[in-house]
Amino acid sequence: MYRSHPACRMATAFLTTSAVMLTGAQSVQAADAYPVKTIRVVIGFTAGGNSDAMARPMARRLSEATGQQVIIDNRPGASGNIGMELVARAAPDGYTIFSGPASSLTVNPHIAERMPIDTLRDLAPVVSLGQFTSVLVAHPSLPAKTVADLIALAKQRPGQITFASPGNGTGFHLAGELFKLHAGVKALHVPYAQISPMLADLMGGRVDMMFFSVAVVAPHVKAGKLRAIGTTGRERSPAMPDVPTFRESGLPSYEYSAWHGIFAPATMPKELVERLNELIGKVLALPDVRDFYISQNVYPMPMTPTALAERLRAEHEKWRKVIRDAGIKPGSV
Repeated sequence: MYRSHPACRMATAFLTTSAVMLTGAQSVQAADAYPVKTIRVVIGFTAGGNSDAMARPMARRLSEATGQQVIIDNRPGASGNIGMELVARAAPDGYTIFSGPASSLTVNPHIAERMPIDTLRDLAPVVSLGQFTSVLVAHPSLPAKTVADLIALAKQRPGQITFASPGNGTGFHLAGELFKLHAGVKALHVPYAQISPMLADLMGGRVDMMFFSVAVVAPHVKAGKLRAIGTTGRERSPAMPDVPTFRESGLPSYEYSAWHGIFAPATMPKELVERLNELIGKVLALPDVRDFYISQNVYPMPMTPTALAERLRAEHEKWRKVIRDAGIKPGSV
């Protein structure tokens, strides 16, 4: 059997180590110089929605901070799957990134009939744009003013109360399914493809209630067109301080929060992921950006990419169990 000479083995090891060190040095240099051209932020939803509203202020100030153009590219469809696939298959150089809700990565895999990518394997979490809770609002004709009232009513009318959402598998849909499980009630889910007709149907009394963004529905509550029943966070929302949480008004086990983040191709170098995390983190800390997000009921959730990946995996498992227990079948997305 042929055995290489010790000197040859040492030379090979030296060359291999040198190559690794050179590659690492090149990655660090690339990260230090980043960005040197236009960054494309892919959003898997239509313009004007929550994901779009979250990304645009960040993109504008990131462009100002780096001196490079940062453009928004809306690629709606399949609850974010189209946009996620585009980014997962893009060059891992930091110039094509995905912005969207964590639910696209943690819920879609359990309800889509076919997933184009493995969200945990093919995308790398970079940074969170913020965390938010939602509020359950109802048409004023629904004879329930509190969470306890609603639970009692739903038990009297099993499966008759309807709740709208902006689509199967969206965070607001899952907030409703989680409520049904914790309250032990039945309600009929009515998914919509667009937000405007959903709001119009709710305010017109054609559907009974929905979980949604506090910032979007607050003006309608103030105008008396909708009734706020409860907020979903651990604490009351500063944007709706007079509205009790589910925890304090009849369902202490219920809590729902969601977050939006920036994700990159999984093979993007660690140094580049950390550089992008740092750049966007600084933008999010700017007073005007921070104030805007807080006005939209979105609050900072600073985390390292590693910690964010751990949270993503935990929520992936959490929603798998909720979807199984709720009886939601694959093919919903």
